Amino acid sequence: MQGLALSPTPFIGRSEEVDEISLLLDDPSCRLLTLVGPGGIGKTRLATEIALRKEAAFSDGIYFVSLTPISQAEDLLTTIAEAMPFHFQQDHRTPREQFFDYLNEKNAKSVLLILDNFEHLLAGVELISDVLTATTNFKILVTSRETLNLQEEWVRQIGGMAYPQHHNGKPLEDYSAVQLFLDRARRIRGDFDLSADMADVVRICQLVEGMPLAIELAAGWLKTLQPADIAQEIQRNQDILATRSRNLPERHRSIRSVFTHSWELLSEKEREVFQKLSIFRGGFTREAAKVVAGASLNILAGLVDKSLVRLNAAGRYDVHELLRQYGVEQMHVANQATAIQQLYIDYYLHMLRDLETRIKGHGQLEALDTIQADFENLRNAWLWAAQQKQYAALGAAVESLNFFADMRGRYHEIVTLLRAALDQFPSTPDMATKAIQCRLQSRLIRLVLLGNMRIDFDIRSEIDTCVQVARQQEDPAEIAFCLFISAITAVWEENAHGVYTSAQAEDFFQESYAIFQELDDTFYRADLLSWLGSVTTDKGEIIPWDELLNPSLALRKEIGDRNGIAWITLNLADMMLGKGNYVACERYAQESLALMHEIGSLKGILQSMFKLAQTAMLKGDLQKARTLAEDMRDLADETNSLGGTVLSVGLLAFLICVMEEDYAEAAALAQKNSIISQESFFGGHDDMGAYWGQPTADCGMGHYEAARSGYEALFSERYDDLGPATLCLIIESAACAHAMDWQTAAEWLGLALRQPRWANGWAYHWPLVTRLRDELVHELGEEAYQAASERDVLDLETVIKSILDEANISKPHAKARYALLEPLSDRELEVLQLVAEGLSNREIAERLVLSTGTVKVHTRNIYGKLSVNNRTQAVMRATEMNLL
Repeated sequence: MQGLALSPTPFIGRSEEVDEISLLLDDPSCRLLTLVGPGGIGKTRLATEIALRKEAAFSDGIYFVSLTPISQAEDLLTTIAEAMPFHFQQDHRTPREQFFDYLNEKNAKSVLLILDNFEHLLAGVELISDVLTATTNFKILVTSRETLNLQEEWVRQIGGMAYPQHHNGKPLEDYSAVQLFLDRARRIRGDFDLSADMADVVRICQLVEGMPLAIELAAGWLKTLQPADIAQEIQRNQDILATRSRNLPERHRSIRSVFTHSWELLSEKEREVFQKLSIFRGGFTREAAKVVAGASLNILAGLVDKSLVRLNAAGRYDVHELLRQYGVEQMHVANQATAIQQLYIDYYLHMLRDLETRIKGHGQLEALDTIQADFENLRNAWLWAAQQKQYAALGAAVESLNFFADMRGRYHEIVTLLRAALDQFPSTPDMATKAIQCRLQSRLIRLVLLGNMRIDFDIRSEIDTCVQVARQQEDPAEIAFCLFISAITAVWEENAHGVYTSAQAEDFFQESYAIFQELDDTFYRADLLSWLGSVTTDKGEIIPWDELLNPSLALRKEIGDRNGIAWITLNLADMMLGKGNYVACERYAQESLALMHEIGSLKGILQSMFKLAQTAMLKGDLQKARTLAEDMRDLADETNSLGGTVLSVGLLAFLICVMEEDYAEAAALAQKNSIISQESFFGGHDDMGAYWGQPTADCGMGHYEAARSGYEALFSERYDDLGPATLCLIIESAACAHAMDWQTAAEWLGLALRQPRWANGWAYHWPLVTRLRDELVHELGEEAYQAASERDVLDLETVIKSILDEANISKPHAKARYALLEPLSDRELEVLQLVAEGLSNREIAERLVLSTGTVKVHTRNIYGKLSVNNRTQAVMRATEMNLL
């Protein structure tokens, strides 16, 4: 090989690129291959490695030509000729004629010509085409920051070395960028501690996006700085990416000199556009480049050709982070930053505003994908607008962010953005500014509640203020929205804190629905119908959920609300589970999981997986249930989903009991999970760790009284719910066997095992059940055991009621008995008596000559004092306490 200087350091990584380029050079139709990429990306090093590995394939020679020393295209021919076994003669022919005569003579030769750093000699590119025309076996490998744009050219884009972008379980040392840093680090500091500094090494590789030159320059500072300090300095100023090494080429001694060389090759218009493009984060679209940076298609194409802008597989453009930082510097030098920033804010906040209609109907998925693709830009535009107190723009954009957060599970990120904006509002705003402030605050409250997030402010006080301000502004849409969130807050207060306000929630839901109906807002009407099933009517009745879900589903289909359809489907799964129809529950859960994946809803995916895991567990497919639960746990951990953690870990606690009989571990999980679930929005009503895992673990450890104390939580509204009933019967059987009541134990176990296999399949995998049956057969004999286990007993509901009565539990979710902290007033006792007689609020008002509103206030007070949430429970509690 002629002209090739061997590197003093080993070649690391790039195995895929080496293999791909080698295959291209083996292809007879590929005679001109250009490796294109920005300066410092490793094109020359890759080309030399290819040359070393392909030496045998080019029997007549590989010639390496460095073009860095020449500056004129006219010198290109002589530079190439001099690198080959050719000498110019003193005759009548021109140098060009002599060289091409030589090529014609050597036409059959198998030669690889490597032309390194071609970007500044593009004016002479025709020579390359002529050489290819004059030969048949010549192949040319070019490295350049810009494509040659010849018809014969094959282009291979060269990017950074592989580096960890997020945790995926792959060992960090397997990434070539990390390998390169570690190799250079150990040359500089033999004592470099991989384990102690690995996170900072990864951060350095991320900051430079795997650019080999930048990694080497960063590692060079290990004589003076720790990796954490190097990473911090790179974020502050890329000038740290420089070296004092004496044997590096001048152009590679600093990243700035590399980029300055590329900058100087640009036209004035290309420089102007590139510095404006540097404002984008996370990539940009062609439209954004045109509007914000004034980039025409030709200019954009030119910047792509010059490796300053990249086009990815999704059709978006981006800029290497270090190049972007260089562009930002140039933008500030040109005093363009303020003007470009405003164009950027306007573009992205207007995008959010314009996407609102599509998010709520047809085009929903595309709108959500648009926000997700441009989220980094939207985040920056939002924060800049907040810093500059552009309140109106924030108010117009917030609705789209609100629904993106919920539909895509991005609660924490959007809540952070909303809080950052709210921090910029004045302490005593004028009324118009106050209205915008409340608009943001009400969306923040919605996300805090639906995202199961920890709160550090008084939600009730804040949402009441929002309702008041909306009424003062006489803004019907905002009044309706704030009432909606006030109703959800009331449901949250009831479930999370035991503040019983169902009647209040119903009022807010109904008033909100009426306003949205008058506004002809189908999206919110459909959403409200779904929520109304969570509260009681003024007669203390619960509207059958399917009577609300089906109209809601029809409305969502009408407007194309894919997110809403997915959640209705999941609600139907939940409803089927509540009815004991586990087969239908599984079918709906499978449908909802597919829909949740389609819309990209993290929360929906987790809840659908939970329903599938639940049904799999119940019918005895424990390994499937466990796999789903573990996948849920990992996804919840990765995305910081409190709700997902509650669901997955709770289910795992029960499965560990049944599959492994590690009762101590299961109990610890259940107790930990119960604490976590108390922080969630609805108090963890699907918390199988507390409701199933804990009593199962207690039973396994022989703590039967503790296990019995968990019966109340197993049943929500129905005593004959087959899954919980099976668990209750098995625990009771074990307790009876412990007390040597063999007959009753056999009856309860027999009844548990006679339930349908889709509800008790799990029990056949629990070793405790097998041991219990063997013990009963041993004590009773096979024939007596069979007779007892098959004996006809009362219906399942009656049996469960009797067991709960024995355990001193009177009803599902029974609250602890206690004396009233605050007695009922005489008027409240009057109202309670009429409630017990079955009168509606309107009828009570007529009987007592009161307004309906006053009666509702009295009923709410009664619910609060009795610690109940509807009329039926109030009458039952009052009867227990001899108040009626």
